Amino acid sequence: MKTTRTNEPERPVSLKQLAGELGFHTSSVRKAVVRRGFVPFRLSEGKNKPLFLKPEDAESFKQQITNERSNSIVANVGISPSKFCGVYVIEVPAYDGINRIKIGWSDNISDRLSTYRTIVPDLRIRAVWQTADAWCERAALKCAENMGKRIHQELFEFADADVVLSELTDLFLKMGIENALGPNGQPFIMSDHDGL
Repeated sequence: MKTTRTNEPERPVSLKQLAGELGFHTSSVRKAVVRRGFVPFRLSEGKNKPLFLKPEDAESFKQQITNERSNSIVANVGISPSKFCGVYVIEVPAYDGINRIKIGWSDNISDRLSTYRTIVPDLRIRAVWQTADAWCERAALKCAENMGKRIHQELFEFADADVVLSELTDLFLKMGIENALGPNGQPFIMSDHDGL
């Protein structure tokens, strides 16, 4: 009669294994893991030792990738008041007479915007859409790309930024996500009864 051990701790999952299961290149899986808020670790000291995730983090990461690939939006998953996730649009002031718009996604918008403000204190936050799904950024970038000139990876110039903002707002409304910008121009956490 065969017995199974139930008290044995689950083994960490290597990023190499995750890459193979999900079709990532082994050189890019770490960035994908970190960008989605997970912290890989090594089982032993050494720069070239393999990286791992806790079993529950590996499962969460796989689920996020599955959701992104099927364009599923998981509202409010993994979002806490200290980790406000979403797509943001900021206007970089015109020092040379040209206004530029940056579109990005962050798993901690408050920290990201604070960092930007140390570099460009007079930037203007135009919109924030609360979503834990990083793929929404790609949808926003594609929409923006069709309406203006891409200067850098997430930085654009538009003839009329308000028209682009309106188009992006419509795009997110079709996905059931409203602009979460408060009256003071800062993102705020909306509760479930507020419509997110």
